[in-house]
This record gives sequence, structure tokens and C-alpha cells, in this order.
Amino acid sequence: MNNRFNILSLPGGGFRGLYTAQIMADFEDQFGKPIGQSFDLIAGTSIGGILALAAAYEVPMSTVVDLFQDHGKKIFEKQRLNFLGIRKASYSNEHLKSQLIEFFGDSKIGNLKHNVIIPAINFSAGKPVVFKTPHYESFVRDHKYRIVDVALATSAAPTFFPKYNFDNSNFVDGGLFANNPGMLAIHEAQHFFNVSKDDIYLLNIGTLSSNLSDVVKKGQKGGMLDWANGFALHKAPKNIIELTLSTQQEMLTHMTRHVLGSRYFSIDANLSKSSSDYIGLDRCDDKAISVLISNAKQCSKEALGNANIRELLSHTAPIPSWIKKI
Repeated sequence: MNNRFNILSLPGGGFRGLYTAQIMADFEDQFGKPIGQSFDLIAGTSIGGILALAAAYEVPMSTVVDLFQDHGKKIFEKQRLNFLGIRKASYSNEHLKSQLIEFFGDSKIGNLKHNVIIPAINFSAGKPVVFKTPHYESFVRDHKYRIVDVALATSAAPTFFPKYNFDNSNFVDGGLFANNPGMLAIHEAQHFFNVSKDDIYLLNIGTLSSNLSDVVKKGQKGGMLDWANGFALHKAPKNIIELTLSTQQEMLTHMTRHVLGSRYFSIDANLSKSSSDYIGLDRCDDKAISVLISNAKQCSKEALGNANIRELLSHTAPIPSWIKKI
């Protein structure tokens, strides 16, 4: 048990990340310590990437919950003069950026207190990237990047937010290839931390994500009207993005569970149709907040009743050796 290696995996999900943050806040309240201290590696994508960076920086999760509730409507405020999202993304990233600066200032990845990996896509190069703390001897670049820049890169969901430019490249949401970063984290543990698969324990905290599905109808042509499921054409690209994220997340979740077996734990919930209609990547009204918070409270209560999850959260990860070198 001394060789135990705990991984926290935080998938993307837009404003649904409030659910994830509330669960982590409940865990911090129960155990009286920052949640990052329980994990040897934290992996997060999109909003999960922002939460992973916050956990690794030991930002109190109750503060993150407040950010969602107090600033969600401003972050997801429709841009003006943007008919059908043709000219620009639905939302500006400026308010999100200002709030991230409130948390992190100009701190760098090298100023984090715990190991992290954060997927994104370098759209300028057409390649996936994974931003990392310098937990391996050849990782000599990413620790110089600002936390804010990495957070905005991993969460730049196409059509929702604009591409994010830094380090002479445009970046978009890592959820397009790893919305659930659990498998990336397992690979990282085995190949760069030299951890045996049998010593890996992984906790996935979801975002109440649901699968986008389609009712079979005659005469479907496959155009924008079909993808929008009606005449609100601006919904078409968003539906495509949601389908992309949810299906590959489900596949990666299945693979992670298959690899780790009983050492894989997931906290999520299956919502009723009436409740799921109230939440979405950019749904941040009072009803959405109520559904997300109430489900998070129930799920954290159930999780804390699980002896295996309590044991996982009771673990204290060693201070990363690279911290002393930077």
C-alpha cells in the first residue's frame, strides 16, 4: 500500500463543472485539507483542466464554487452583433480570463504544488499537446508558462469561446481528443513516474454529462436543420461539439475502467430527463445551478459513505521533488 499512486481525473463539461467543484469542496470540508494533497497526479481537461490547476495550486474549492455561481452568467454572456455565431464565438473569454487572474495572478505552472497534466490542441500545428509540471527530467518547457494561459488554452471550446493565442500558437479545447483525461494520466504514471499499473488508483469526478442522441425520423438530410434539430441553426455546431465530447468521453471512461478494474472509481449521476433538460455546457441560470449543486451534494454524501473512496482521499501524496529545484 506504500506504493499507492492516486490519480484525480477531471473531465470537461463547461458550466457543469460546478457539480465537480462542489463535490471537491465537500471533500475538502470533510477531510480538512486541500484536495490536491490526496493525489500524486491530477489530470483535467477544459473546465476540468481549470479545476485541476486550481486543485494543484490549492485554491479552496469553495472559492471556485463561488466563482461559478457569481460569475457564470457574465462568463457565458452572449457577444453582441453575432448573428448565428457566424462572425465570432458565442462568448468572449475576457471575463473568464479576469477571474482566472484573480486566482492565479502571473504564477507559472512551476509554481503549482502538485503534479498535473492538462490536454489541449495546438491548432496552429494541428497537433494535440499535454501541458505538464516538470515531473520528469526532460520536461523543461511547460513550467515557464502562466497558469492562466494553460487554463484558457485547454478550455477554448470551438464555437463557444475563441481560440486562445499564446507562445506564438493558437490553442483550442483539449476535450476534442481527451475530454476524459484518465487514460492519459495512467500512461503518464506508468511511463514517467515508473509506477506499476497495479499500484494506480484513479478517481474520476464527472460533470453530470449526458449523451446527445437523435430520434430516427424520415426525410433527414444531414444538413444544418437536422443537426440543429429545428430552425435554431446556431445550435447545430454546439450539438456537434457536445456529441464529440460525450461519445469519446464515454469510450475513454470504458477503457479506463477496463484497465484498472476495481481500482477505478467514478462519481457522477444519471439525471432524469426533466433535470437533464436544465443543464448544459453553457446553461448557467438559477435552475441549472440548483440541479448541479443538489446532485453534487447527494453524490458527495454517497461517495463519503464508500470506504474505498474515503481511503483514497485519506492518502497524502509526497511533495513533488521538482518543487525544490525550481
